Amino acid sequence: MNRISLNAGWQFVKLPKGIPVERENLDWETVSLPHTWYREDDPYHGLVLYRREIGVGKEWKKAFLEFEGADQVCQVYVNGVFLGEHRGGYSRFRFEIPQELLAGGALQIEAALTNSANSEVSPNFGDFTVFGGLYRGVNLLLTGDEHFDYLYYGTDGVLARTALDENGRGVISIEPHVCVSSPDARIRYTLLAPDGGIAVQQISDSTDTLKLFVDSPELWNGNRRVAFYQLHSELISGGQVVDESSCRLGFRRIAIRPDEGLRLNGERLRLRGVAKHQDWGAFYNAVTAEQIDQDFALIREIGANALRLSHYQHAQHTYDRCDEEGLLTWAEIPMLKMTENAALLENAKEQLRELILQNLHHPSIFCWGIQNEIGMFRDAEFMHKACRELTALAKELDPTRLVTGANLYNVKFSSPLNQITDMIGYNLYFGWYYGEMPDYSRYLDKFHAERPEMPIGISEYGVDANPHLHAEEPKCKDYSEEFQALWHETVYPILQSKDYLWGSFVWNMFDFSSDRRNEGGVTGFNTKGLVSADRGLRKDAFYYYKAVWSDEPFVHLCASRFVRRARERIDVKIYTNLPRVTLWKDGERIGIGENNGNGTVLFRDVALAPGINRLWAVSGDCEDRCLFERVEKPEESYRLPEESGGAVRNWFLSDDDTVKEGYYSIMDTAEVVLSGARSVLVRFVPSLVEVLDRDVIPLGLSMKSILSRELKNDPDTMLRINDALHQIKKEL
Repeated sequence: MNRISLNAGWQFVKLPKGIPVERENLDWETVSLPHTWYREDDPYHGLVLYRREIGVGKEWKKAFLEFEGADQVCQVYVNGVFLGEHRGGYSRFRFEIPQELLAGGALQIEAALTNSANSEVSPNFGDFTVFGGLYRGVNLLLTGDEHFDYLYYGTDGVLARTALDENGRGVISIEPHVCVSSPDARIRYTLLAPDGGIAVQQISDSTDTLKLFVDSPELWNGNRRVAFYQLHSELISGGQVVDESSCRLGFRRIAIRPDEGLRLNGERLRLRGVAKHQDWGAFYNAVTAEQIDQDFALIREIGANALRLSHYQHAQHTYDRCDEEGLLTWAEIPMLKMTENAALLENAKEQLRELILQNLHHPSIFCWGIQNEIGMFRDAEFMHKACRELTALAKELDPTRLVTGANLYNVKFSSPLNQITDMIGYNLYFGWYYGEMPDYSRYLDKFHAERPEMPIGISEYGVDANPHLHAEEPKCKDYSEEFQALWHETVYPILQSKDYLWGSFVWNMFDFSSDRRNEGGVTGFNTKGLVSADRGLRKDAFYYYKAVWSDEPFVHLCASRFVRRARERIDVKIYTNLPRVTLWKDGERIGIGENNGNGTVLFRDVALAPGINRLWAVSGDCEDRCLFERVEKPEESYRLPEESGGAVRNWFLSDDDTVKEGYYSIMDTAEVVLSGARSVLVRFVPSLVEVLDRDVIPLGLSMKSILSRELKNDPDTMLRINDALHQIKKEL
C-alpha cells in the first residue's frame, strides 16, 4: 500500500442553507489540513463543504480515501458519486473510489461535513466544544488488486492481540482481513524483537487466524522501561509480495483487584494520572504532531505515569506517544448522555468497534471506557442494559483488557452502573461544586465498604483557576491560582492515603475549550487545567504535582504572578522535590525551610518593604526568582467582579439548614425529588417539571442548582419549596 497525503490545496465553504447544485460561484476559501472552521467569534455549527481535485495515475489499480478524523458527520463524494457516510468525529475511516472513476484523468473529491447536534450521534452533550472540520488530515491509499482490507473498521487489515500466558510466554493472536482472489494467497508474518532481530516468522493461509509465541519476551513496563516488538505482515500471491502491513506491539500483564488496585507485570502500580482533551489553544482541534509532542513533554515533566484520553478517540500519534512514554492509558468513546434512542446506542457501538480495533496493538492502553457521567441525567434500567451490551462488545473485541466507566458523585453506590464493568472511576469535585475537601475520605471509604468487590479510582478531580486572579486568603469559587494550588495539595494526599484506590486522574492537564462555559472571568474554556490552553503557562498546581511525582530536581516560588501585594507580611510557599530550600529577599537570607513531605516548603510572615521586593529560592543547583511589589491598596484586577456572574455564592441558606435528615430537600438531585416528591415541584414550578421530563436539564444536578437558575430573582419561593420538601419523608 502506498499512502499519499492530500492535506494541501483544499477549498472550503460554509453552507447554512444546504448544498446548491451550482457551486462554482460560492465564496470558496483555500485551506490546508488539518483544518477547523471554528472561531471564538464565529462558533459556526452547521453544514460545510470541502473539495479538492487530484490527477489519476495510469498505474493506479485500486484507490481509497482515508480520513483520519472528520468532525462530526461526513458524506463523501467523488465526481458526484456518493461513496458513503461516516457518523462520529474522532475515528479513522476510509471509502474505496470506484474503479470506473479511475479511468478518467481527474477526481474531484467532496466532503460534506456538519457539526450540528445530532440525537443519533455521540457526543450529543458534553462539557467540551464540538469544533467541526477535517482536522486530522486526508490521505489517498493506493493498492494492487489484492491487498489487506483497509475498509475493515479503518484498520490496516491485521488485528494483533498480545497477552502473556501462565508461563510468561508471549502470545500474539492474529486475525487477518484481506481482499484476495487467488486461492493460494498467503501471509508471511515476521515479528522483530526490540533489538531488531527476528523473534518469530511464520507463513499462513491469508484468511487463517493464528497465534505466534515468544519465549521470555521483553516486557513493556510503563515508564520504567518500554520494549517494542514490530509485527510485519506480507501478503503473498503468485509468489510475489502484493501488500504489506506493520504495527508495533508490546507484551505486558494488567490485573486489578478491589483491595489493592492495579498491577502491571505482577507489580503494584498506583496510577498518578492526568486527563487531556485534544484541543490546543487557538488551533482548537486542528492540532499537529509537533503540538501533541509538546503535550507529552509537559506530561513527562510533571512526572505522571498514566493518562486519560478524554472523552473520545484521539489521533494515532497520541496513542503512539503514550506507548513511547510508558503511560498507562484509559481510552474511551464519547458516550456522555445516554438516551433511549436505539440509533444512538448503535452509533456508540460503532465508535467502540473503531476505537478498539484501530488501537488493539497499543500496549499503553489498559482499559476501554464505555461511558462518562451518563448518570448526570438519570439512572435508568435502559442505561444498565446498554452498558451491559457495550461491555460485552468490548470483551468480544478484546478479551485482554479491562472495561470501565466514569460515574459522578450522585450515582448511588448500589447502582448497577457500579457493577457492570471490571473497574469504575468516579468524577468527584468535593470542595468545589459541593461539600468540602475532606469529604473525599468519607465518601471513598463508604463506597469501598458498600461495594468491596468493585475496584475504584478517581477518574476526574480538580478546580478551575484563572491565573490572572489571586487571593491572600484563597477560598472556593474565587477562581484564584492560589485556591487551585491549595485545593490540590489538600486533596491529593487524601487520595494517596487510600490503599484500595487504583489511582487518579487530575482534571485536567490543560485548559480546554467548552463553548457552554462563562465563569471565572473566562468565556468559552474550562480552566481546570494545570497548564494554559496555549501551553505557554504552567499554573502553580502544575508544580505541586511535579514536586510529588517527578524525580527531576527543581524549586518553584508560588504566587509569582501575584505581584502587587497590600499586606506588610505574607506567607511564601515553595513547591519542590528537594529536602530543603533557602529563601533570600533583597540579598538577605530569610532562612532555611524543610520540605513537609507534601512537596511544600513554607516561610511564614515574610516582611515586605514598600515598593519592589526581590525573592530568591535556592536549593543546590536549583533556584527560582520572583518579585513582589508592596502597594497601599489591594489590586482590584486580581479579584473577580461579582457582577461578572463568575463567583457562586451560597446566598440564602447553608447546607446544614437546607437538609432535614430523612426527608427530601433541594439538596437532593432532580431525579430523586421527581421520583419521591414530584407533587411539590408540580405545585410550585410546573413549567420546570415539564422541562425536566424532557431531559433538557441533567437530572443528576441538585434541585438547589437548578432552582438557583430558575428562581434567581425569587429566593422566597426557593425557601417555600424546601420547606414543602421537608414535609415528605423518604422511603427507606
